[in-house]
Amino acid sequence: MKKIIIINYGCGNILSLKRALKEIGYESTLSNSKDEIMNADFVILPGVGAFQNAIKLLNKYSLIETLRDYVALKKPLLGICLGMQILFSKGYEMGSHTGLNFIEGKVDKINKELSSKKIKIPHINWSNLFFIDEKSKFNFNKNLSGRSFYFVHSYMAYPKNKFDLIAYCRYYNISVPAIVKSDNVIGFQFHPEKSGKNGLEILKNTIEEAYA
Repeated sequence: MKKIIIINYGCGNILSLKRALKEIGYESTLSNSKDEIMNADFVILPGVGAFQNAIKLLNKYSLIETLRDYVALKKPLLGICLGMQILFSKGYEMGSHTGLNFIEGKVDKINKELSSKKIKIPHINWSNLFFIDEKSKFNFNKNLSGRSFYFVHSYMAYPKNKFDLIAYCRYYNISVPAIVKSDNVIGFQFHPEKSGKNGLEILKNTIEEAYA
């Protein structure tokens, strides 16, 4: 049985995520212990709220260096929602803030041009996923392309490397990164634990593919 750790740092929807993992057959542990994290097979970094606050909380629990050491072992790390956004180099919510820099790029408003118009922000919606490469080496999709997932966010990722973008959704006339991946680091902008059957399926696929 794979040892799955959900990072417990006071900034995530951890209980519903734990229930979702149990539903697909995986037990998980909430932890901010370096020893437990380093010995995990799969780590999930949840997150809700503001970029700056999440980074402060990670610092508070001395988790930034722990996560860097874990990722250096080439074991899988999955960031969800804000947890995905803080995987990037910089965040521009309420100032400029340094992220974990596991994926090159920035997090900024959902298209500043759209934000200045009377368009609903945050993006709270069920949106369809579209995969960039249906034959991606990391086979997330398994026929999930075109299915809907639950999003709630006001900021979006702008990956520097186009090859880090695995899937996107459409919001008005822009493409919003929905899944990103760089080596063993993966990010979901949507909430799989709130996305019903589709969310459970992609969560299971991701864990299984990490060890295929």
